[in-house]
Amino acid sequence: MRLKLAFAIVILLTLVGCRSNKSTQSAGEPVSSNATLSARYTMLTESWKPWNDMEAGMKVSLTSPSRLNAAGKVWMKRGQWISMSVRMLGFEVATLWVDSDSIVAVDKFHKKYLCQSTSSVLGSAGVTIADIQDMLLGRAFITGHGTATPADRQEFDFESATNGWYMLPRRQPEKFTYGFLGSSTSNALRGATVEVSGFGSFTARYDDLYESRNAGWFAQEVSVETTRGVKLGATIKWDLNSAKFNAGVNRSRNIPDNCERIEASTLTSLLKNF
Repeated sequence: MRLKLAFAIVILLTLVGCRSNKSTQSAGEPVSSNATLSARYTMLTESWKPWNDMEAGMKVSLTSPSRLNAAGKVWMKRGQWISMSVRMLGFEVATLWVDSDSIVAVDKFHKKYLCQSTSSVLGSAGVTIADIQDMLLGRAFITGHGTATPADRQEFDFESATNGWYMLPRRQPEKFTYGFLGSSTSNALRGATVEVSGFGSFTARYDDLYESRNAGWFAQEVSVETTRGVKLGATIKWDLNSAKFNAGVNRSRNIPDNCERIEASTLTSLLKNF
């Protein structure tokens, strides 16, 4: 089960594959119903500040196709790598590493690991580590070009919706389409969706906004779901109240010597038996 949780996180992660001033409206605050969608875009993107690295606690709940809860920790270097440690009953049972070269999930309990090249998972879609980080932390982005900023307004089309308003990048990748949902009542991003041709969909829903002292606003809770064969769903809650931003965190990929490598085909069999 621990192995399944680690690999489920791998899939959910890899499917996705600024400035402010005193007059800037804070994220989460109510917005005027008379504000244009273009103005809302500016207010929202102005609430996001750049960051270099982060360290935070997390809780992961696998909701589909089975249920499982775990705690852990996440470390991220902006645009370079993501490192996760999953713990149960006080023991580290699984780790996950994602960078531009490889994706590695280690089941320390059963002494097995999966290692895939990042390109074999993301292909030529143009998705970067920074894009995955934005998707996980509740910020809109332009594929391959980083977090959306006020200066990028002409890169998006805006549309009203019954449950908010859409931010749709005008330049869509060849292999998938993606977009974001803004709140109709507050200065916040509420969701994101990715539709991959011949693959399935990935959706993220954001809740519980949090403002860090030196890195702006993030979503403290993200619920993700994907439909590729077996439906996978999970909720990740970041403990941003005790998080550290821009503290110079440093991590590296680590595969224990006593672990046996398994192939991606084994992962497919595992998911079928959830």
